[in-house]
Amino acid sequence: MGESFVPAPSEPEPGSFPAHGDIEVVKDGAIIRAAGAGPFNVEAVAAYARRMAQLVAGVEPGGRFVVIARMSRSILAPPDAWAALDASVRSRRLGPSRQIGAAWVKDGEVEGWALMLPRITAIYAAIDVPFRGFDDEAAAAAWALNVLGGRVP
Repeated sequence: MGESFVPAPSEPEPGSFPAHGDIEVVKDGAIIRAAGAGPFNVEAVAAYARRMAQLVAGVEPGGRFVVIARMSRSILAPPDAWAALDASVRSRRLGPSRQIGAAWVKDGEVEGWALMLPRITAIYAAIDVPFRGFDDEAAAAAWALNVLGGRVP
């Protein structure tokens, strides 16, 4: 399967603060993989949302996809950054393709994991997209393939 890579912008949007936190996104067939290392500010999440929108626009009309995000360092973010993530996730349900699952993978010790996992779970639950948190990327990938195959465990 072809892989598409969208690099992080090298400069912040004019008039904004520099992004805090790193988020890279790669499309691999029907799975979009993100790698994030926080903490994050709204500028970092907005840049991620723009990159995700570009990748999602490349999914064929009627296509389905799952997002797997490997998170490291921290997932802490202020309320405006969480609101931007919520808006990004909701926007993925408006286009001609459909996000049908999401998984976050804990990469080592991640500050705020237990505190924030219920928040991301609620974001996806609000749009009826299955979400799970994992400690192992292979388990997350197996779950994603089950979701894509119509077998949500």
